[in-house]
Amino acid sequence: MNVLDHSVRLARIDVTRMARKHTDWRSGSSSIIGLVMYVLLVLVGTLGGGYLGYRLGTSLAESGPLFGIGTFSTPIAGGILALFWLIITVIFAVRAVGQRGTLAQPEGILTVVPTREALAGVYVAELTYVVLWVLGPAFGLGAGLALGSGVPWPVLTVPVAILAAGLTAVTVGYPIGLSVRHVASRFPFVAQHKGVILVMVFLGYFAALSTGTVDQLMVALFEPMQVSPMAWYADLLFLGTPGVEGSLAKAGGAGAFTLVFTVAGTIAGTRVAGIHWFSDPALAGAEPKPVATEAASPGIERRIESVLGPRTAALVTLSWRRAVRAPLKLLYAFFPVLMMGGFLADIVQSGEIPAYLPFVAVVVAAWAAGVIFTLNPLGDQGAALTSALLSRVDGRTFVHAHLLAGLAIAIPIGTVLTAVLAGLSPIESETALALVLATPVVMVLSAAFSIGVGMTFPRFEAINVTRSMKTVLPSRWAFVLFSAYLFVTAAAAGVVYESSVRDLAAGLVSWVLPFGLSVSADTLYFLSAVLLVGAVILPVVSYRHAIARFDGYTMA
Repeated sequence: MNVLDHSVRLARIDVTRMARKHTDWRSGSSSIIGLVMYVLLVLVGTLGGGYLGYRLGTSLAESGPLFGIGTFSTPIAGGILALFWLIITVIFAVRAVGQRGTLAQPEGILTVVPTREALAGVYVAELTYVVLWVLGPAFGLGAGLALGSGVPWPVLTVPVAILAAGLTAVTVGYPIGLSVRHVASRFPFVAQHKGVILVMVFLGYFAALSTGTVDQLMVALFEPMQVSPMAWYADLLFLGTPGVEGSLAKAGGAGAFTLVFTVAGTIAGTRVAGIHWFSDPALAGAEPKPVATEAASPGIERRIESVLGPRTAALVTLSWRRAVRAPLKLLYAFFPVLMMGGFLADIVQSGEIPAYLPFVAVVVAAWAAGVIFTLNPLGDQGAALTSALLSRVDGRTFVHAHLLAGLAIAIPIGTVLTAVLAGLSPIESETALALVLATPVVMVLSAAFSIGVGMTFPRFEAINVTRSMKTVLPSRWAFVLFSAYLFVTAAAAGVVYESSVRDLAAGLVSWVLPFGLSVSADTLYFLSAVLLVGAVILPVVSYRHAIARFDGYTMA
């Protein structure tokens, strides 16, 4: 059996295993939802690519303005395509840093086939995933471009150019990612502080999004990428298309560039894989060292104990220690902030705080208070859950401890954040004061509702966070129900407080309702007020349920 046969067989095994993993109906609804989403995304991409290609081909054939904006430029198209190539390369590098950086059964595979053949199998598998995602949209774009321009060549050149770019992205990105993985897993210092480093990387990425650094980087990279060999794929993609001043030499150079980078990437990847796959990972806990927080924690626990009692103090400090040792569990608290990255970038660049931001800060503070320690209190116990259930800790003590552990941190930070934003924003002083006073109350209600949901739908098994790191996160049902509660409460509060929001919401609801039904702003105001009353009562019910749930909990 030759090298190609070994590589194709390894790739086929990898792809088959991945397909079975994501089409196993017995694994729950997530597999079905994932498969449906994949089919929908590929279908939308194919149809959208066909429409875009047809519009583009028609404009090129008629030598008219492109989508009513301006004339087509091959160098600009090359720069855009080269930037996309760079992004895809980073994605494959990140995949190599994660789970794709190791073989499924390395002990068996590496004793049977050489390293270069095993690596080639990984490359073929990664290219197969590229094909599964982009071949349909590429054919759609090519077919649309052919119909619009009146020539058949795009049906061939578009998929070839896109798949060639995908191949070089794999062969360049994978060795880079594998090198980063080697540093992260083979050097003791990095392995011991992997969680902290990951959180710092996340915060740095968010800071880059918030300050517009990512956008500035893309703009700065556009011209260099425009003259790079990666931009030649645009000449190959539009080869033979009327109205495009492409270069046949650059189109041929794209093919040569693909061959050279594939060979170079295979050689470099084989070298890196030979070092990484045959070395032992550093053990993060092999040499435990005393940490300052561990030495100080007894003093902190004693101070809390004098106020709350020994059992509550022990549970509170234990929750804090777990958060320090596994900071990935706290990333849920940053999800709303991450989704606001685009808004924050505009705020940083303009230097002005919009009037809506203090209100958003209250919602974000409520989110953080509800997810850090109360959305999965049973699952966070891990192996210590049995001891907690058999101890003298009752449900009230357990629930109070987890509420206090989160609120003691979240309330000061959330209140100060809201106060600062309210003071800098153009809202009235009375409104700003009301927001600051309401923030702790909203956070308490959020945490009280969260702990009841978390106790009802616990998750005990660890899940992959970065494909190579696992941690116990809240269950899907707990996450969805808590998010729905927070969203509905925030929407109802907005309708009750602001008349403009009320009118907009009434119009939106009337547009969505079938059979010509509509709802007035006054009716929506009354319904929202009722919802707000329920939003205040639900946390009380949830809190009492959490206490009863712990007292009556039994392990199967």
